[in-house]
Amino acid sequence: MSDKYNSEDQSVLQKIQNQTGCLLLVIGVAMLAFVLTDLVGSGSSIFSSSENNIGEIAGEPVSYDEFNQTFEGLKAQLIQNNPGIAFDENMSKQYQQQAWDMIVESRLIEPEFEKLALTISLAELEDLTIGENTHPQIQQSFRDPETNQFDKQRLIRFLKEDINTNPDALQSWNSFQEQFTAGLIAQKYNQLVTSSVYTTDLEAVNFGRDNNQTKNATIVSLPYGQHEDSTLTVSDNEIMAYMKAHSTQYKDEGNRDIEFIRLNVIPSKEDSMDMMFQAKEISEKFAETSDDSAFVSIMNSETPFNKEYQRRGSFSASVEDNIFSANVGDIIGPSQENGVYTVYKVIGNGTDSVSSIRGSHILINVSGTDTAQAEKSARELIAQIKSGATTFEAEANKKNYDASRGKGGDMGWVRKDSRTYPKRLVNRLFKSAKGQYFVVRSKKGVHIGKTTSQASRKTVQVAIVDQKIFPSTKTDGEYYKMAGDFLTKVNGEKSFEEVAEELGLTKRVANSIKEGSLAIPGVSNPNSIAKWLFDDASNEGDVSSIFDIDGSYYVARITNIKPEGLVDIEEVRPVIEEIILGEKKSEKLFAKMNDALGKSTNADELAGQLETTPVSIPAASFTNSSLPYVGRDRVITGTIFGLPVGGQSEIIIGERAVAVVYLNNDNQYEATDAKDLKTQITDQSKQEVQQKSRQIIIDNGNVVDLRYRFYN
Repeated sequence: MSDKYNSEDQSVLQKIQNQTGCLLLVIGVAMLAFVLTDLVGSGSSIFSSSENNIGEIAGEPVSYDEFNQTFEGLKAQLIQNNPGIAFDENMSKQYQQQAWDMIVESRLIEPEFEKLALTISLAELEDLTIGENTHPQIQQSFRDPETNQFDKQRLIRFLKEDINTNPDALQSWNSFQEQFTAGLIAQKYNQLVTSSVYTTDLEAVNFGRDNNQTKNATIVSLPYGQHEDSTLTVSDNEIMAYMKAHSTQYKDEGNRDIEFIRLNVIPSKEDSMDMMFQAKEISEKFAETSDDSAFVSIMNSETPFNKEYQRRGSFSASVEDNIFSANVGDIIGPSQENGVYTVYKVIGNGTDSVSSIRGSHILINVSGTDTAQAEKSARELIAQIKSGATTFEAEANKKNYDASRGKGGDMGWVRKDSRTYPKRLVNRLFKSAKGQYFVVRSKKGVHIGKTTSQASRKTVQVAIVDQKIFPSTKTDGEYYKMAGDFLTKVNGEKSFEEVAEELGLTKRVANSIKEGSLAIPGVSNPNSIAKWLFDDASNEGDVSSIFDIDGSYYVARITNIKPEGLVDIEEVRPVIEEIILGEKKSEKLFAKMNDALGKSTNADELAGQLETTPVSIPAASFTNSSLPYVGRDRVITGTIFGLPVGGQSEIIIGERAVAVVYLNNDNQYEATDAKDLKTQITDQSKQEVQQKSRQIIIDNGNVVDLRYRFYN
């Protein structure tokens, strides 16, 4: 319930370390990005209590302490290298995920490095810092401020002299060196994996042939979908046997169903009035301040201070004219729109390099090439608009299919160099008087246009203070009381649905919720509900307490708990029935095809015996295995490419049909240069192997993520 109401010689690098006691590299933003994307060893303790475990990797628990230590380390690095940064909720979630990924990789990937004895020698590390091949990320942190070029002497001087003035040098250097070395080892591992990939000349030739060659063939088929047989049925036992035979495909890790109600806490009229009263006080202070940037920041404005000059079309239509007609220092607002109040202050005027104008249009589609008729229709429509028989806005909403649809044809403010609308239309807007209708052609059709403003080149510099209108404590309490009333009644004799209907609430359902991949439609952050839902003490039929999630109150009931095993037979019945029916049909159709084939010598005769039509395929290809009247069938397509010219196949039991294939001809094609193909195939294969090798290790590591138990 809510808390509210209830053995090598010493290297040069080593000698420097020994002389200075420690080393430090100032890790800038670029270095931080490098560090965070590489692997980090955890080295954290794991408690025996399962209640403290935040997950499991390869059968070993991951403690909250280990995870939090990794997360706080990342957070500290970010703040250290970005003083003053606001570490908000979104960033917290991002770095929580980063911390989890690092622990997963350190547990599963780093042992692979050890098995292969991958290390970074002192000579390598020296070469990549003060040697001939300083790493680009280190170079980035030691550039000459005037030339912006890497200054190695500055780096050496820093390591020998400047380091002694910083008491955190040793800790910072050790942290960096550990992560930097781990990243280099990871690079070695990737290079080792990808170096095993190569492409032979034959593979390149075959690849080019398979992707470019087509074949002319004829097929006689009996598609499964076109041969219904009421005598064929599929029993539950057959479906279950199929599922067990393919258990990895139909495995269910277990899931739970719930029904729930949601009360969105919406600000009342009184809340809006109170906030607007505060906004008026803010506007008075805004007018008096001389430091607009600081004022916007202090007021925690949703829109940060922007020193750029804005042109027409940059602001809400309801206030834009007022902004552009205001003097420097004037306050516009407060105004309220979409649950946000806004105060504007004009702090500067400027001139745009290109003019802007506002206009509207109606697009008359051209039928065929009859543009003259479309122009005639446009002029007739103008006459109807002028007579009052219809309106410009209504016709635009019916005929337009661009951004002006639903806006009465309003194009907004358009710059003279805009490409959003046809150039001819934009040019006529600038040449026409305000309110005057005109007709102009474009590649899109014929337009009825209307200029709705004077041309403008004015720009303004505007400071904005805007804040969301939040519900008051009183309003929040009323919604919480409603949730409490619901909870009281649903624990009585009436059903969940009956209580929801009685109180005018909508009952929602969420099925097949899995602990390993949390997702509840209609709930932005399901962690709180998941903690209750997957608690060992929760049972089918249990009703939750009140959940307070992102400004809404929820009450839920568990409607079904399904343990780990095979998926529910009803979920996969249609798919498996089709597969099994296809297998049964193939047996009957094979016999029918075999009988007809014994009485035939060619495709036409075979088709005649089967009372069907042979289908010509002039350009069958591997890249498109869809066959007429059959669909995508890789077995039949593969058979086509396995036949010699003039050859006839045996009876094929395909994915979608039983068929016989006759190959008429190999079509000519232009062969691709094998050298280029080898490079292309090898590069692509390296990327795939690198990704798959890591993913396979992680998949086999049986990763269980239970972070939802600790974080909302």
